[in-house]
Amino acid sequence: MKLTQLDTLQIAKRVDAILHVPGNYRGGNLEMTIVIDTTLQQEDFQEAVAGVVGALKRSNEIFRNVRLNLVMWGKEISAKVAPMAMLMTGGAFTAYVCSPCKKCYEELFDYLKKFHARSKVILVFADEGNEIVDRQAAKEALSPFLKSKILIISEQIISGTQMFLGQ
Repeated sequence: MKLTQLDTLQIAKRVDAILHVPGNYRGGNLEMTIVIDTTLQQEDFQEAVAGVVGALKRSNEIFRNVRLNLVMWGKEISAKVAPMAMLMTGGAFTAYVCSPCKKCYEELFDYLKKFHARSKVILVFADEGNEIVDRQAAKEALSPFLKSKILIISEQIISGTQMFLGQ
């Protein structure tokens, strides 16, 4: 997954738009979640994540003090809190293990709705091979608020609203 500087700036602008959705971010410390699809090779996503985090830090002072949840999405979903600086240097991925498997988005959306609902921004770095099997379950998990907080970054950048509408 290669992101150009233009891509990272575009993601930063879309994150800024997410933060300005009415009722989403009201100031104070920001909580956000970054999801890494464990199907990806570490070298495929590490540079992209560092680029996006760097662009976010440069674009807005809000990103100076962030509670960042790092979610590893594989056969099982695990989460830990990590500083943004460790994402930029790659230190957060020292124990990363690539585990290719077939996954569906509705399981991830359900997990995020249950455990990361407080996050104001959710960035998902995912492989192209993931799909939605049960569209109704995905819509229920994305409703009422998750669809306006999530960006899926793979070969394309897709918002949660686009996923909700089935595009």
